[in-house]
Amino acid sequence: MRTGVTCRRAWLLHAFLALAAFVPTAWSAPPQHAAVSTVPKTIADPGERDAVLQRALDLERKRNWPAAIDLYESAMEHWPSDSGFSHRRLLCETHYKITRRYQDQSFRNVLLHLPREKALALYDEVLDRIETHYVDPVAFEPLVRRGLDNLEVALRDPTFLAANVPGAADPARVSWLRERLSERRARLVVPDRRAAETEAIAAIDLAEQALRLNPAAVTLEYAYGACDALDDYSSYLTPDKLDDLYAMIDGNFVGLGIELKLDTQGLRLVGVIRGGPAWEAGVKAGDQITRVAGQSMRGLSLDEAANRLQGAEGTAVELTVLRADNSMRDFRLIRRHVEVESVAQAKIVDPAGAVGYIQLTGFQKTSTEELDRALVALRRQGMKALVLDLRGNPGGLLNVAVEIAERFVDKGVIVSTKGRAPGQSQVYRSQARTVWTMPLYVLIDHDSASASEILAGALKDQNRAILLGERSYGKGSVQSIFALRAAPAGLKLTTAKFYSPKNRPYSEQGVDPNYIVHSAAKPAEDGTKPPEVEVGNPEHDPVLVQAMNLAKRQQLNAAR
Repeated sequence: MRTGVTCRRAWLLHAFLALAAFVPTAWSAPPQHAAVSTVPKTIADPGERDAVLQRALDLERKRNWPAAIDLYESAMEHWPSDSGFSHRRLLCETHYKITRRYQDQSFRNVLLHLPREKALALYDEVLDRIETHYVDPVAFEPLVRRGLDNLEVALRDPTFLAANVPGAADPARVSWLRERLSERRARLVVPDRRAAETEAIAAIDLAEQALRLNPAAVTLEYAYGACDALDDYSSYLTPDKLDDLYAMIDGNFVGLGIELKLDTQGLRLVGVIRGGPAWEAGVKAGDQITRVAGQSMRGLSLDEAANRLQGAEGTAVELTVLRADNSMRDFRLIRRHVEVESVAQAKIVDPAGAVGYIQLTGFQKTSTEELDRALVALRRQGMKALVLDLRGNPGGLLNVAVEIAERFVDKGVIVSTKGRAPGQSQVYRSQARTVWTMPLYVLIDHDSASASEILAGALKDQNRAILLGERSYGKGSVQSIFALRAAPAGLKLTTAKFYSPKNRPYSEQGVDPNYIVHSAAKPAEDGTKPPEVEVGNPEHDPVLVQAMNLAKRQQLNAAR
C-alpha cells in the first residue's frame, strides 16, 4: 500500500480508472490478501491433514484471517478433493473482508449512515450495473445467496455486531435471526432484480425485528455479496477507495510517499517514492515503521496502520523506524502532494554495448509522456538497444498500454477486447507514424499483469521484442469503474476480456517469455545465501544480465 490518499489497503493496488461514467481499465492485483503470514506455504506430509486443520482453526479463533487463508490455500493444494478446506477459506475471506470494511473510515462514517431507502437504491444500482455491463450474463440468485452468506457470517462477527446493534447483542436473538435467514436461503428463488430487492427488504425487516439492526449495514452486506460472487477483480468501492483510485490514475496524492506491507514488527517499507517527504528525509526501503506518533504498530492490520499514517496536507506525523542494522531512528514528516512516477529508472546499463534500461512500474495518465522523455534522454546518451522492465508491474490503463505499444509497433493489432455492453468489444490497432526501431528486450515475471501483459504480449506476437524472465500473472480481463448515484461510492466491474494480437486469451495463461530466467538465484552448494536481487543493477539482477548478453550477441551478429 501507499500512504496518503492512495492506499493499497491490504492487497496490492495499482487500479486505475477514469472520471467518466465508465472507462475500460486493464488492471490487476495479486491474490486478495497481502498481510504477511508466518504460516509456511508448503505442507509436505498429507498425513498432517488433521493437524493442519487444527492449526488453521486456532488461527481463526485468534481472528488471524490472512494467516488462516494462507494455510487453507496450502492445504487445498495438497488435498484438492477435500472441500472442507475451500469452505473454511471462503469463511475466513468473508470475515477478513468484513473486518477491512469496518476499518475503512468512509464506510463507517458515510455508508453506514445511509437511510434505508438510499441503501436499497444503492443495492438496486449495483445489481443494475451487473445485469447490464458484467462481461458474462449473471443469474441473480447466486448474487443474493452470497449476500445472505455475508450477512450470516457478519452476525457471528463481533466487529459487525458492535457497530450496528444498539447495546449488547442478545445471543439468543442473534441465533433466531440466523435461523430465519437460513430458512429463507433454503427456499431461495430469485428470477429477477425486483425479487433480489425483495429478499434484501425481508432480511432488513427480520434484522430490525430481532436486533434493531442498522438497515444500511444489512443492505451493504448484500451489495458486497453481489460483487464477491462475480470474480476476484470486481468489487464495491467505498468513498475512500474510490478516491484512492482517482488519485492513482492521475499519478498523484497527498501523503508521505511510501509503499508498505505488514511485518512482524509493524510496517516494512517496500518502496520510497522519489521526491516525496519520506525520500527527502532519508527513509529507505527495508526500514520498519514500529511506532507512529508514539503508538506501536505491532498487531495492527494494514488498514488500521494506514489510517494512523494518513492526514491532511501540511500536517506532521512522527515515525520511529527500525533500520536494517537494528538501529532506531525518529523522523518527523510533513504530509504533502506527491507525484508518482511510472518510470522508476532510466539509464545506460552497458555503456560499451550502448544498452539502455527503463523500469516501468505502472500504466497511468502520465506514463506515456514519462516513457517518451526517458527514451529521448537515453537516445541522446547513445542508446542502441533497450531493456524495458515490466517485472512487478501490475497494470493500469488499457489505452496507455496501447499508446506505449505504438511507440514500438508501427502497424497491426495491439490487443482486442470482448464484452457484452456497448463499446466493450474493440480491436486496438497501431496508429503510429513513427516508432522506435532499436532492438528491444522486455523483462516480465509472475507479478507482471494486465496492462503489462497487453504490452508484452503485443510486442512478442508482433515479433518486435524478445521477452525474458518468467510467465506473467495471467490477468486477462478489463475492469470499468462506475461512480454510483445513490451514494458517494463506486463499483469496479469486469466488463470485458482481452486477447493478444494472435487472439490468444491472457486469462489464466499469461505471457510466456522467449527465455525463462529466474530472478532469484539458488543457494550455492555450500549453503551460502545468494545475493539479493537489485532490480536494474547489472551486478545483482540475473534477468537484466541475460538481456544485456542477448543485446551484445545481437550486435555482434549484426556487425558480421
